Amino acid sequence: MRIAVFHPGAMGSKLAGQLVAAGHEVHWVPDGRSEASRARADEAGLIGTPFAEAVARADVVLCSCAPQGAVDIAQQVGREGFTGVYVEANPLSPASLRAAQSAVPEATFVDAGVVGPPPTGGPSPTHLMLSGTAADQVATLWAGTAVTPMVVGAEPGAASAAKSSYALYNKGKAALAVLAFQLAEKHGVTDALVAQQTRADGGSLKDPALPEELRGVAWRWGPEFDELAETLDAAGLEGDAARALRQVWTKLS
Repeated sequence: MRIAVFHPGAMGSKLAGQLVAAGHEVHWVPDGRSEASRARADEAGLIGTPFAEAVARADVVLCSCAPQGAVDIAQQVGREGFTGVYVEANPLSPASLRAAQSAVPEATFVDAGVVGPPPTGGPSPTHLMLSGTAADQVATLWAGTAVTPMVVGAEPGAASAAKSSYALYNKGKAALAVLAFQLAEKHGVTDALVAQQTRADGGSLKDPALPEELRGVAWRWGPEFDELAETLDAAGLEGDAARALRQVWTKLS
């Protein structure tokens, strides 16, 4: 099957590489992308193709990027009249997801969300949440790979909700750990904080370098918390909690 991926970032390149390993022909668009993207695409075995050609030839489009670019990519693909299966694999709020789906009106839309690390076959599984009428069809694309598809609903929105629920917990915990390290450093008590890692709930306190280590992903995690806040609002929950944690990533980026 021919698949176009936008764009081969840290996660998208690994998802695409697993598709190549499964025997699919996977294209990407090098125009305007960084050397790092080119290196990831080459490593994954992707085929560089002009945008219009990549979309026209694709049976499936996989959108895996930072959330702030997701709707724009859907609009670009929609303008090409794409009629295949469009897999939206970004952590989006209900409103953003509807905007992306509306942008590709002739496509079969599948909502997706990745939970876990990029798929490398390591001990921590990479779950690909899927929902929509073609979710089962999309799940088969990764058969026999390091990606574990999980069909979680018949309608778009369920997969994003599953991804968002875990991201709120996992990345929210990381944001709190960053704040804890920053507070401890201000008062010169970092060693005392790290000593609490032995407690059952202290796993995030092992590495006082965590704030600096997460600086490189803060540009992407910040907008994800914007989407999480809107998702919580839409569910009648406390979106302001996610907005407060978003400030951690704002100050790191």
